[in-house]
Formats: sequence, structure tokens, C-alpha cells
Amino acid sequence: MSRFALITGGAQGIGAAAAAKLLREGFGGVLLLDRNAARLEQEAAALRKLGQVETLVADLREDATPARAVAACVEKFGRIDLLLNAAGDVSRGSVAETSLETYHQLFDVNVKAPLFLMQEASKVMQAQKSGTIINISSMIAQGGPPHLATYGASKAALVQLTKHAAHTWAWDGIRCFAINLGWAFTEGEQRTQTQVHAMPENWSETIGQQTPGGRLILPNDIADLVFYLTSPSAQMMNGTVIDFEQLPAGVFRAHPILNS
Repeated sequence: MSRFALITGGAQGIGAAAAAKLLREGFGGVLLLDRNAARLEQEAAALRKLGQVETLVADLREDATPARAVAACVEKFGRIDLLLNAAGDVSRGSVAETSLETYHQLFDVNVKAPLFLMQEASKVMQAQKSGTIINISSMIAQGGPPHLATYGASKAALVQLTKHAAHTWAWDGIRCFAINLGWAFTEGEQRTQTQVHAMPENWSETIGQQTPGGRLILPNDIADLVFYLTSPSAQMMNGTVIDFEQLPAGVFRAHPILNS
């Protein structure tokens, strides 16, 4: 039986890389959700060389989006075997300086949307008696530089929701995971570092060379893990929170570069 996935943040980065990996490995189709219509269609056009790709232009901050997304996936494919919450907001804000607007932006995208997407998708997965939910969190959920305090809080909340979801639906054949992502090189991160932090264009190479692996994490690294978690090889895992980082929590983030 073919498997199908609903992926948020599908227009670039981890979402797009995961979609490509899943299609290459035999998924029957993917529904990509993103608010950037032009970029979403561009990515979908490239991915259609690998298999069936549907798109949904939507804003995760809107309350109606989760139900709309799940309904669209069921309409296109008849089922949902994977919900990948790859979209995320990385707005900066310390405990002392976070504005109400930034707080709502972070928690609407990083917490509210995944919660209600899980809720809606679980109804379909319960009927199927199977399904996998993967939430992309961050190592910053465990602590980090001051300007990422509220972002970290939103990701910590997502980790806890993942654990509770795993417990809630374990007897329904639904497995839930969170991936605490370390410093990764994506198009979005490139924009953030160069435009927000005034880093040089080659910042990722300079910093990557100072890591144990000699480079930063790439979207394809995460895509491989996403596929593994959907596979029979991971069928005895549930509620697992995976630190996808090159050093244990608290070590790499203490690097002077990350606190500058």
C-alpha cells in the first residue's frame, strides 16, 4: 500500500528535502503546505519529477489552516501516513525584550499550528490504525543565547506536546517524534545570518569548519532521519526526542561564536 505525507514548510529547506527523500523511497505522494505561493510551486514542479506532489498555500497562523490542510490531504490521497511539522518561525526575542507581537508569532507557528495539525491528523490515523507524526524542534529548546529565549520556549513546548501525543495515541498505532535540530544550513538560515546578524556570505563554511563534522547540518541529513522514523526499522520507537547535533546538549551552544 502506498504511503502519503503532509509536510508543512514544504517550499524549502527541511520540508522540501524530506519530500524528495520520501518520494525517492516509495511514498505515493506528498502534500506540501507553505504560505509562499511562488516558491511552493517552484519546489513542487521540481519534485514532481519524483512522484505525485500536491500543494496548499496557507498561513499556519490562521486557526482554520490545520483542518483545511488535513482535509486537503485526505481529498487528494485518501489517507495520511506521515505528518511532518517542518515549518517554524525563528523570530528573535529575549525574555527582556520580546514583544507581544513576536510572542504570538512564535507560539502560533511553532506550537498552536503543530498541536492542531496533530489533532486533526490523528483522527485520520486512528481510523487507519497507523501513522507517524514528526515535529521539528530545536536544540535551543534546552537552552541557548538570550536573543532566542522565546523561540526556545516555543520549541520546548512543542517537545512536551510531542511526548504527550505519543502517549495519547500509542494504542492507536500512531507514533510521534520530535527532532531537536542543531545548527543547520538552510536558505532560511542563510537569510537570517546575513540579513539579521550581518554575517558574511560564507559564514556557514567558516563556522562549519569548527564543528566535529567539519560542516553544519544539512536538510538532507534530517530527511534521512525522517524517512527512517517512518520505516519498519523504527516501529518499536515512540515518543522519542532526538538531539540531532554534533555534540551533547550544552556543549556546542557554549561555543563563543554562538553567543556573539
